[in-house]
Amino acid sequence: MQHSSPVNLPLHDLTGADPALSGLPAQLASLESVLCTLVVDLDGQLKFSRESLVLTSQRLLARSVDGAWRSWPLSVTGAVPLVLSHVDHAGVGTLALHDRVMRLASWRFTLAVNVQALRLVRLFVQQQTRLAATDAGILADASAEPGLCPECDSLLPPDGEPCVVCAHAIHTPPSTWVLLRLWRFARPYRFQLLSGFLLTLASTAATLVPPYLTIPLMDEVLIPFQNGQQIETWKVAAILGGLLGAA
Repeated sequence: MQHSSPVNLPLHDLTGADPALSGLPAQLASLESVLCTLVVDLDGQLKFSRESLVLTSQRLLARSVDGAWRSWPLSVTGAVPLVLSHVDHAGVGTLALHDRVMRLASWRFTLAVNVQALRLVRLFVQQQTRLAATDAGILADASAEPGLCPECDSLLPPDGEPCVVCAHAIHTPPSTWVLLRLWRFARPYRFQLLSGFLLTLASTAATLVPPYLTIPLMDEVLIPFQNGQQIETWKVAAILGGLLGAA
């Protein structure tokens, strides 16, 4: 069975893969290691942005768009530990950091990074538990931690069986409700999306016009004209005008 113990991530791999983390080494203490990173892709107004969260062995760090770093310790002796909560509503995920009095910070993101956000929350809680056990002189047993799916972060069934959640998702047909949920997430871009939808609808309708006008053009104009019949000018103009407009 696979276990979910945090793995120390090499700094050169992190900073090379994400330029936003280029200033991370300067923020770390000498014995501090990186356990998990997350790039949140929305700001407080639900507009696309790029902020970074870094979970280390001692702290949670956050880098804003302007490059400023903030940090919160995972464990303070004698103090109530911080709580990192996860909420998913209408296609938008939210991570919120609280102490016993107030909310300290929050981050928004699309569901494209929801699995990574859940993993960050899980590792946050696990590391807090380890630090508390270390302070109490208890050695944490990593083998007792449940195996989790690397794709969806759900509990894996015993005996190495495939993830039930992923298997169900593969065979589940897409839902129109998901598209409707995205409308709330895309609220700042609703004019552009509505314009694109109307243009797509108009172009699709335009592709249906020529087949419907080609038949009357043949039956009511070309064939009667070849047989010597008089064709009304307005009918020819209407059909050709429709074809020209569709083009």
